[in-house]
Amino acid sequence: MLTAEPMNYRGSERRRHKRFDMDATGSKLARIERGGSSLTLQGCGLVNLSFGGMCFHSTKELEPEGQYDFLIDLRAPLKELIFARCTIRWVRSFEPRGWIIGSAIIESNRAWLGAFDLHVH
Repeated sequence: MLTAEPMNYRGSERRRHKRFDMDATGSKLARIERGGSSLTLQGCGLVNLSFGGMCFHSTKELEPEGQYDFLIDLRAPLKELIFARCTIRWVRSFEPRGWIIGSAIIESNRAWLGAFDLHVH
């Protein structure tokens, strides 16, 4: 079940879109790494997601303001597999899991988050 409860953390008062807690949904996130003619998927832990961005755990520190490509697996709640290009907005150390990272979604392969409102209780 997706929840859209208010999140109280630094920066939350500036949010333009409600955030959906993704911990209990079975959703997955992978960062796409390109190397020559091959692609590698690096698993990340999806924390929350909104119309404008996402927060996730990563074992690798990503560069603030850098652009990265992701696959967001929403097949558990929405039966969707989404490609998204994101700009990293902030990076914080999150021991022992590596890093917690906030990003803005700047491009995706389709409009998809509107379906969340149908699943929020």
